[in-house]
Amino acid sequence: MKRPVEVSTSELIEILDRYLQTEGAIHYAIKIVGYPGVGKSAIVEQVAKKHNYYYIDTRLAFKENVDLGGYPVPDNNLKRMIYFRPRFIPPENVPEGYNGILWFLDEANRAHPTVIQTLFQIITERMCGEHALPPKTAIVLAGNLGDSDNTVITDFDDSALDGRLAVFNLVPDASNWLQWAMEEGIHPAVIHYIATYPDRLWDSSSVNPNPRGWHQVSDTLYKAYNFQTEEQFRSYLLNNDYKVLQKIIISLIGDIAGTDFIVQYVSPRAISSHDILEGDEKKLQELIENTIPSEDILWAVNGAIHTLYNDNANQNGKPDDQLLKKLLNFLKFISYTRADTRVSFMYALVRDCGLFTQIPDALKHIDNPEERQGILEKVQVFLDV
Repeated sequence: MKRPVEVSTSELIEILDRYLQTEGAIHYAIKIVGYPGVGKSAIVEQVAKKHNYYYIDTRLAFKENVDLGGYPVPDNNLKRMIYFRPRFIPPENVPEGYNGILWFLDEANRAHPTVIQTLFQIITERMCGEHALPPKTAIVLAGNLGDSDNTVITDFDDSALDGRLAVFNLVPDASNWLQWAMEEGIHPAVIHYIATYPDRLWDSSSVNPNPRGWHQVSDTLYKAYNFQTEEQFRSYLLNNDYKVLQKIIISLIGDIAGTDFIVQYVSPRAISSHDILEGDEKKLQELIENTIPSEDILWAVNGAIHTLYNDNANQNGKPDDQLLKKLLNFLKFISYTRADTRVSFMYALVRDCGLFTQIPDALKHIDNPEERQGILEKVQVFLDV
């Protein structure tokens, strides 16, 4: 079986863009895997709209092989059975006004084994039962990885089918998601929070939080509570009993992220991971003066490490100048934390981020020799190991 290739949101969008540009003429289908709620279906639908493709979303978990083949009806004149075309598969022709069709076959990991065999026919023969797919039909499959929600996985163990799939594992990152969120009109309170704490977008070790959950939080704020602005949301929290709203939010994104999301508007933390990575001089001075609570520092630094890891992974372990500057800012901040805490942070940097060997290159971005030497001395013990 093919091993899924990890891709970010922006990379998946480009892959789908290129795929649709072939107008269905390319001889393979796209398969997207990822944890529940990371935004697979939302991205596919967004790309379909951008290319003016007629979008069909079929959930394979709810289909059987006979459903895909069509409803059998006797043809008395010819003395045979014919099968009426199912409404949920692509029509005989591309609908007027559209450039093509994108057939999104979701929840492939929950599909019945007999449905998997029909997928082989769809991909290889451009047929669904007796029904031919029209030209300019693009096929995209998706499925959850399943570990975190105890999903039963249906493996594609047919080598012939596997050879006709390009398989990608969507790993969301905050910067790309924020761009998508602004385009989609996600609530400004959600955008502000994720921009400040990018590590809260999703948790690979748990179902929550995830991008779908944040989208649902946005819908709740807009539609259930009619908060059209961030200030309306903040004012409500400060002047009303918000227990019910908090419970709704926690049900969507989990206890830790949900509680902290509320706390940021009721009693905001003194520092964020964004402050650290962007090198906020005011916050750095407050850290030096020991006016920032230790809990807030731990929260922000852990978030910064998570973001550095994701950014480095997205650049295939070859950090650009922007990432090196983030690493530098991180080093500046932790160099002023307590020695025992600094040791823990440095070990986390070594263990989790894959950026340890880039520290000398990051320090080159400091023009002041004395400042560079001061930070170097505090991390030198790790560089010498």
